[in-house]
Amino acid sequence: MGKKKKKKPATAKPWCFYCDREFDDESVLIQHQKARHFKCPTCNKRFTNAPGMGVHMLQVHKQTLEKVPNAKAGRENPSIEISGMRGIPLDHEASMKRMKLNNGSAAAGPSGGFPPGMPPMGMPPMGMPPMGM
Repeated sequence: MGKKKKKKPATAKPWCFYCDREFDDESVLIQHQKARHFKCPTCNKRFTNAPGMGVHMLQVHKQTLEKVPNAKAGRENPSIEISGMRGIPLDHEASMKRMKLNNGSAAAGPSGGFPPGMPPMGMPPMGMPPMGM
């Protein structure tokens, strides 16, 4: 007889905000985002997020990034700083549904499924004043 495998608790699979594709690991999700959503259409340089690609396009190619490439309708806003699972807006209906399904609760908490004390990208850590003040 072989060893019995212990059942792992159900954990949320990382998924791409832009196209709803699921991944086994967040590092694979980040590779997907760089290759599919954060790649400059002019020179094919890859970026970690859409705002970074927007700055590049403006400075290097003198073009503005109107929408995130290959994103579903309503999710193509290039000003949202998403990298992997960090920075996904909580007010997005599909995001909320998915987080409910994966976590079994209405929301994953005030930081959207991030560990306590880890705010979404672009937000200061809890207890710190916003930048520029």
